[in-house]
Amino acid sequence: MKANTNTESPTPGRPETYHTAPNDHRGRGASSEIVLVPINDPKRSRVLFAKVERTAFDSLPDRVRNASWAVVLDGAATNDRQVTVRAMVAGSLVTISRIIMNAKPGEYVRNLNGNRLDLRTTNLRLKEGKAGKRYSKRHDLALVRQAAV
Repeated sequence: MKANTNTESPTPGRPETYHTAPNDHRGRGASSEIVLVPINDPKRSRVLFAKVERTAFDSLPDRVRNASWAVVLDGAATNDRQVTVRAMVAGSLVTISRIIMNAKPGEYVRNLNGNRLDLRTTNLRLKEGKAGKRYSKRHDLALVRQAAV
């Protein structure tokens, strides 16, 4: 995927139209470029952008990279910052941060800076514990692998 140098508006689900930017999280082996993935949020009449490191974005399965990503409000969310970035793959919503971090059943992904749209690996950490039990029935990476078959 090449950087979008024209003034064309990025289109969700069309990676060739996505914009790129320099990564300000360059420590710990992070790639020097991020991809700004557009996410339509029609309920609030806006377009949001998820930040994903170039290497992490390129390593995502094609069906995830080429899907339109969506923001989903978490359970009893009290504001619009309590969201999860997901994509529809093979009829199931998969959580992008779990796929990027290769999360196993029983693990959950924590955003260090609190911004759930910041999906750079330098901002994500895998955790285990009580909260991870919710994810033991759904393993997003397995869903994506099954979809590729």
